[in-house]
Amino acid sequence: MSKIILLNGASSSGKTSLARAIQHKSAEPWLRLGVDTFVDMMPDPYLPFGAKANEGFRFIPGENAQGPTMAIETGTWGRQVFDGLPLVAGLLADQGNNVIIDEVLLSEETLQGYLKALAAHTVYFVGVFCDLPTLQEREILRRDRAIGLSNDQANRVHPQGRTYDIMVDTTTQSPFALAKIILDLVHTPFT
Repeated sequence: MSKIILLNGASSSGKTSLARAIQHKSAEPWLRLGVDTFVDMMPDPYLPFGAKANEGFRFIPGENAQGPTMAIETGTWGRQVFDGLPLVAGLLADQGNNVIIDEVLLSEETLQGYLKALAAHTVYFVGVFCDLPTLQEREILRRDRAIGLSNDQANRVHPQGRTYDIMVDTTTQSPFALAKIILDLVHTPFT
């Protein structure tokens, strides 16, 4: 049975850095898979501002009291692509691979897709938190993010009542320190 670490957090919360730190610190090999993996596979016309973005996914700008927001609206083909992520993770795990999933879970339907696809494996559900000012700062400094994504996602990615095996805060803790905490959980036997 493979092990899965599902990292759920807003854009710019540090999930990818955390996943890389887990890969570095672990004695076992882990594959890293995420939404960005699938975005990178999509042809340009189906990406935001592309001629077929309505079919893939597009950005919807807005604003709230904390500043600009940038929501993502997924079209029919985009949904088809992104719905494949839990299935691919399941296939990799079925082949005996440990997998770290870097995800932004904005719907219960997506979470249920993961639960179904990964039911045969041990899944560690990790809530990745970060305060909004830090998210917004990272978004600007990285220069490869749509400004406002984190503001749109910060309050929606961790809905009331969602439970995690562990919650980590990347606001002030390093990815390596948090990777150790997560790996300690993974290596603790169930009682």
